[in-house]
This record gives sequence, structure tokens and C-alpha cells, in this order.
Amino acid sequence: MIVTMRFTDRIRKEGYTRYRGAVDASVYEYFNCEHSWKAVWFLKDGHYQCCGCKERCETSDPDGFQLFLDIR
Repeated sequence: MIVTMRFTDRIRKEGYTRYRGAVDASVYEYFNCEHSWKAVWFLKDGHYQCCGCKERCETSDPDGFQLFLDIR
């Protein structure tokens, strides 16, 4: 029996965290996304990974992603 880990569990294990900021429509236009309503983004070291559908789009370009201030 082969047991596979869900993709979201795997990337969390790799250190990705759920991205909860706003994502501009231009990001979905760039990827020709037909399922933007299903998008679930994760972030690690400036790398964005979507887990909303089987395409699993990814980018390191921060354009279109809400920026947060570092308040440390």
C-alpha cells in the first residue's frame, strides 16, 4: 500500500506558511487562472505557491501580493 502526503501538508513540512494577504486580480490573469475563487496561497522566503487546484501555480514575483510591514 502506497501512502502519499497531501500537497499542502508537504509544503507546510517544507516551511511554507499560509499567506493571508490580498492577492490582486492581475496575478490570476497572469496565470490564466479559471479557478481564482479556489486559490489558497502559501509563502516561504519570498516564494508564493498556490494550492487551489491541480495546476499548483508558483511565483517569486511579489507584484500583486499585499505587502506587510515588518514590525520587529
